[in-house]
Amino acid sequence: MVTRNFGFEANMHIFENEYSNTIYTVEPYFQIRTADKKINYASESPLYFSQIENNDFHLEFDLQDKLEIDFKEYIFNEETPDQLKVILSYQGKSYEAILLYDDTKTIQKFKSYQFDNLQLEMVYGPKPIEIPFALQLERFTLTKYPGTDIPSASKSNVVLIDDRVNLKEAHVIYKNNVLDYDGYRFFQTSYDDDEKGTILSVNYDYYGTLITYFGYILLLLGALLILWSKKTHFSQLDDKIKKIRTERKALMMTIILLLGSANVCVSQNQIANPINAAHADAFGHLLVQTYDGRFSAVHSLATDVIHKITGKDNFTTVSKGKMDAMQLFLDMHVDPGFWRNQKMIVVREESLRNILGIKGKYASFNDFDNNGYYKLEALNYKAFQKKAADQNTLDREIIKVSERVHIFMMTINGTSLKLFPASNANNNKWVSWDDSLARIPLPNELLALNEDLQLSEFNYNNMMRAYLISTISAREANDYTIPNRIMGYIKSIQRQYTTTALLPSDSKIELEVFYNKSNIFDYLKYVYALLGIALLVFTFVQNFKSESSKKLQIAIKVSIGFFILAFIFQTFGMGLRWYLGGHAPWSNGYEVLLLVAWGVVIAGFSVINYSKITLASTALLASILLMVSGLSYYDPQLTNLNPVLKSYWLIIHVAIITIGYGFLALSFMLGFINIILGLLKPKTKKKLFSLIIAELTYINEKLLTIGMLLAAIGTYIGCVWANESWGTYWSWNAKQTWSLIIILAYGVVLHLKFIPKMQSHLTFNIASFISFGSVIMTFVGVNYYFTKGLHSYASDDPPVFPFWAWVTIVAFLCLIIVAVVKEKYTNTPSLAVPERED
Repeated sequence: MVTRNFGFEANMHIFENEYSNTIYTVEPYFQIRTADKKINYASESPLYFSQIENNDFHLEFDLQDKLEIDFKEYIFNEETPDQLKVILSYQGKSYEAILLYDDTKTIQKFKSYQFDNLQLEMVYGPKPIEIPFALQLERFTLTKYPGTDIPSASKSNVVLIDDRVNLKEAHVIYKNNVLDYDGYRFFQTSYDDDEKGTILSVNYDYYGTLITYFGYILLLLGALLILWSKKTHFSQLDDKIKKIRTERKALMMTIILLLGSANVCVSQNQIANPINAAHADAFGHLLVQTYDGRFSAVHSLATDVIHKITGKDNFTTVSKGKMDAMQLFLDMHVDPGFWRNQKMIVVREESLRNILGIKGKYASFNDFDNNGYYKLEALNYKAFQKKAADQNTLDREIIKVSERVHIFMMTINGTSLKLFPASNANNNKWVSWDDSLARIPLPNELLALNEDLQLSEFNYNNMMRAYLISTISAREANDYTIPNRIMGYIKSIQRQYTTTALLPSDSKIELEVFYNKSNIFDYLKYVYALLGIALLVFTFVQNFKSESSKKLQIAIKVSIGFFILAFIFQTFGMGLRWYLGGHAPWSNGYEVLLLVAWGVVIAGFSVINYSKITLASTALLASILLMVSGLSYYDPQLTNLNPVLKSYWLIIHVAIITIGYGFLALSFMLGFINIILGLLKPKTKKKLFSLIIAELTYINEKLLTIGMLLAAIGTYIGCVWANESWGTYWSWNAKQTWSLIIILAYGVVLHLKFIPKMQSHLTFNIASFISFGSVIMTFVGVNYYFTKGLHSYASDDPPVFPFWAWVTIVAFLCLIIVAVVKEKYTNTPSLAVPERED
């Protein structure tokens, strides 16, 4: 209520060397004024129009006589401004007027209208609001990648002017660097085409934010009480599980597992004299300064670059054979002409492939060349200029592919390989061998090295050239003595001319290379899959046997032991990634999936004393999640955080909500298993099956409750983070809306037990199974299919929904229908939920 009535969001448009104290609302208003501007009116509330609802409105303004304005028609246009037609009634006469509205503009200009003797100016669009201070734009800076017109970042240098307190001070506004003054918050949003003006987002909602935060705290306390209080339904689930376990120990059941097999075909290519892997690995241990100033191993840069360009960790060509990331990265420096013609730059969107005129998902560097100009330059400029919320799927793919092309160009030119400490440079700057600073003669104390190298001009440029030339010869003779010696000189120079405290130690570099090579999470997906299958088999056999088997118990314990070790190894991998990256490892899609898999295992261990079937399901689900993270759509490289993500809120928000998704994912798996058990239940083992289903259902309810509460808490914390970073804690974008849908969907599931006709284990398991679709939609649908806009989705076609996904959905629906029909006609009383305890 406070936010709605007293707070607002707006935009401020300022030109260089000018100042402004006027902001413009995000919402559109109907505004009217006289030609002399002495009388100025606006509608009391914003006006929105729908294609399906009644849009009628009636406005009255007091001029010399009463002026009435009524709605006639609103015309939606895709490529041109929308049209609002209104009827004006004044002094007994009626007139028609057409107003244009462009929702991409932050300011709409007034248009003059002449109605007999009445001259008016009207506009439908953002309403101007004067604030008690002003901002002057001294300079707007749009940073571009070197040698191109591709935008990289933007910032506004402004001066805050407040005559009330004789204040005049300079500020810089850019991503995650907010100007906060007098209750107003200013954020860098967009800019003009000529780069002479800036557009800032403005937020004003001080008291509304405090009230909202207080509400979040109350919700958090309520969630904690549900989990910890001994008088809640959640705590009573433990007693129900123990009671059922005691009852079913005397019974047995038989379930047959059908295991599928997969054939893996491996093709071998003849390797035509590639760069020696051992030498490439040694080169990977050199230090390099990344584009954001971080010092890391060249091996990490190579892994990141190759995965960024190709979407893979290795690449195969007909003439050079299969090469790992380090070999390929080094070969691109040695033989750039060859790699310009190789189709190795991944293009995932078919619409962009059509624009480029290529077949398949890979393009060569030359496919982007248009007589010496970058073929996508204009499209990339336009896409980058849009607000993030307005970018559609094609815009984002153009930006990503442009980045890949730029990385490729930097690699073959040697620009990204910043190996050398610049002489007398500020802030410990390192340069690549093609930099102008690399041509400066090296200090006299290094001249002894040139007695061996015999360079005509002793500088970094010639040293690197000597290395590359010697590498070409070494490949032919398979003798890397000279390249190894030059590489040793480079390593000595790196350590000698840079402050030791700034550089990672040799042991850390060794650890970083170990992380890159070990592929911890890639191997774990197979380990978890094998352990999950083994635990399922052992558990079902144990329930089948009428007598307890000591060997079987030992096998289960050994499997659990290996499972625990695998989880420790996964935790070690995530901790190592945190240590090497310098930030919590859940800042992108790949890392979030790793965290979900980790959260799933935590969820499984939380009920380890109740059910080994649940633990087996945990291992299988963790394996599936790690397999998904290994898909080419996710980039596993170690990178610095995006500036807007450099916040402690990242650790709190993403960790809580993602671990919550892990609990919900395990709930989904248990729901599926319970549905299958219900279908397979034989008449002779009806009671045993029913008891196992009941036990797993109660465990499922525990997991679902924890997962829903964690998702809710994570969402609330995300709102706080959004408000602190972007100026609005809730904007009803697709991501936020579906996060809320998750909470509401699982809230409904937990309350089904209060509906008499829905008090059955099957109903609960089906609901927990189906509701996980909201999580999938939030993570996959929103990220890869939805875009945000006022009237519609993206203008280009979204990625084609895979056929196998449709088949899976139909199969699941058929499975549910069959389970419901079987329960209805068998009328099994054991499926009824025990009497609810109030």
